[in-house]
Amino acid sequence: MGGILNIFKDITWSTVMLTVIDVVIVSIIFYFVLRAIQHTRTLQLAEGIALYFIAVALLARLSTSLNLVTFSFLMNGLLTFSLSFLPFLLVVVFQPELRKWFTGLGKGIMLPETSENGEDYRNTVEEIVKSVNYMSLNKIGAIIVVERSIPLNDYIETGVPINSLVKSEILNTIFFPNTVLHDGAVIIRNGRIVAARCVLPLSMDKSFDESNLGIRHRAAAGISEETDAISVVVSEETGIISLAVRGKLTRYLSPLELRGMLLVMARPVEVKGPKVKK
Repeated sequence: MGGILNIFKDITWSTVMLTVIDVVIVSIIFYFVLRAIQHTRTLQLAEGIALYFIAVALLARLSTSLNLVTFSFLMNGLLTFSLSFLPFLLVVVFQPELRKWFTGLGKGIMLPETSENGEDYRNTVEEIVKSVNYMSLNKIGAIIVVERSIPLNDYIETGVPINSLVKSEILNTIFFPNTVLHDGAVIIRNGRIVAARCVLPLSMDKSFDESNLGIRHRAAAGISEETDAISVVVSEETGIISLAVRGKLTRYLSPLELRGMLLVMARPVEVKGPKVKK
């Protein structure tokens, strides 16, 4: 009892405050990390890796307690090897997430560039809405992705290069049923259709399992989870218009509502620089 009291005597208020601050900082870091990876592939991968190390550690401890010499040697060796290999495993497994993080970091320190002026930007929105309205009335399935500050080069490379101005007639032709470019997504950058039939990542949000939404809507939400792009979806079965932003899908939009949202969200970023004196 005296030893326990002596331990508490050595504790000062400054030590308590530093410990509390330390715990709070670590808790905040864990909170934001878990919040960032929820409903994504990263969380599932992290859970799998954590379960693997917990299982190996428990087996190693149990075999040592039961004096199972051979099994204990095997488990402890496996645990040591796994811990030494863990940094390389994390880099390989979480490569897409690390790339996304560094891209976001670079976005914060680099000046954004745009080659699309205000008038071109409004024309682009009008052509998209015109095409979406036509495809909605005729129940033609489509995914139109508008790139913002994070480049979509990796996804553009999966498609067929187009490099044309955004015109409703071109979009309608691309997504017309049974055409070669019908499947996949169209990606728009700076008022131009850069590629069609692009492959997008699928959202891992479990709420899609409880709905009747298909791969198109999963892909639209997935690209908005991985990047800051916005994607417009037209359902082939119902003609319903949806918009995906930051992994969230807004459905049952009218062409007028879509136009208003695109005018706000797809607005090009203006580069601020020093004013030139005349």
